[in-house]
This record gives sequence, structure tokens and C-alpha cells, in this order.
Amino acid sequence: MKIIISDTTALIILAKSNHLDLLTNIINKVYIPKAVMREIQYKNDIVKILIENTDFIEVKEIKNKKILCNIQDTNLDLGETEAIALALEMDLRLIIDEKRGRKIAKQKGVKIIGLLGILEVNFKLGFISYREVLYILEDFKRVNYRLSSILERDFLEGLK
Repeated sequence: MKIIISDTTALIILAKSNHLDLLTNIINKVYIPKAVMREIQYKNDIVKILIENTDFIEVKEIKNKKILCNIQDTNLDLGETEAIALALEMDLRLIIDEKRGRKIAKQKGVKIIGLLGILEVNFKLGFISYREVLYILEDFKRVNYRLSSILERDFLEGLK
């Protein structure tokens, strides 16, 4: 996993919790569509500053408007729509956590990963310990990452 596309939410959670390094441990480049960058810039906060000042996140324009039009019919927000379209166009995996967006991305044939998947890869590759996984999950929840207790329990049990 050297290059990946990202939706907005995962980047916001990673930046707000000061864990963008979870991406750089396993990925060389993150492409985001223009709509995702607009969503990040909208609040004009620390997330905007952190993401604009990284050298591994780059805005990419969608060239295949036909793919984009196909996804616009799904009624997702523009960031998710463009992220899925860019992932399809470039044939790359997509970081996305929203349930509806994940479902549509899968239906369109996009390989996806979420924040839990990023944590799992970091853990399995030895970048973080089990104890650090627990702390990072708490950091994520502190910055409004929503995770059911069942999903959290299953995820943590799967790491043991």
C-alpha cells in the first residue's frame, strides 16, 4: 500500500488526534480530490494547517467525468463522491469510514480501508504496540470518531 486515496473524515480524525504518522508509516502518498481539500479548508483550523503542510498529501483532479457522473447519482456528499471517483479512476484503495460511502464504494468495486484497518496494519507491521492501539483509539474517540462498542471489541479481539 504505497499510494492511496482518502476521504475527508479519516484525515480529520488523524490530524486532530495528531496521528498522521499512522499513514506515513505505511503509505508514501495520499491523493485527495478537490472536494475533500475544500472540506478540510472549510473550518480553517489546525487540521487545515497540518494537511496543507504535509508533503505526502496531494490534491488530484478527476479527469474521467463519466465515472464522477455515475457516482453523483448516489446522493453521497461531494467529498465522498469525488474520493470514490478518484479511487476508481486511478485504481487505488480508498480510506473511508462512513457506512453509506463504504457500501457504495464496495458496490463500485473500490477496495477500501478505514481507520481501524490503518491501525491494524500499523500494529501488524510493528509500528505500534497493542497498548498504543488502545491509546490511539481513545485519542480518535476524543476527537469525535464514532465507533460502536461491538465493533471496537471485535477489532481489539482480532488483534490478539
